[in-house]
Amino acid sequence: MRKKLGRSTNLVRPQAPPLPAGNLIFERTFAATSEAKIETLEALLAALLSAGALSGESAELRFRLCLDEALVNAVMHGNRYDAAKSVRVRAFIDPKSWSVLVEDEGAGFREEDLPDPQAAENLLEESGRGVHLIRSMMDEVSYWSGGAALLMVKFHRRGTEKNGLNQPS
Repeated sequence: MRKKLGRSTNLVRPQAPPLPAGNLIFERTFAATSEAKIETLEALLAALLSAGALSGESAELRFRLCLDEALVNAVMHGNRYDAAKSVRVRAFIDPKSWSVLVEDEGAGFREEDLPDPQAAENLLEESGRGVHLIRSMMDEVSYWSGGAALLMVKFHRRGTEKNGLNQPS
């Protein structure tokens, strides 16, 4: 049996998500299928690159993993691959940050029910690290609508500042 996190840091809020500041640079609603998720990820990354949110191939590769995990969670855990359900993705950019809001039609989740990604018995598990990964890469992460909406924010970094993976963004 997998060890659960067993505690809450108030990461999951019951309210609807606030709209991020800045200009909308990407919006897509897609059916909860793997194929549609892949197409959306590629279009989202292209929009972030075009808007200057990601500076180069290295940043694209790092954030591809993070954004893919967010979309996989919405499709697989939120909507349970039900193609009749949809996932809505929006990206915003302003002079200080870029953000992505992912909303699914699932029931959400309780943070304390998540697997503890650092527990010894969970280290060899194939899944259960998505929320931990997203939190480690983004500057701000919050779940809304009981866990059915994810808001991720990354602040623009210049010079010697580092992002979550100790690489310039």
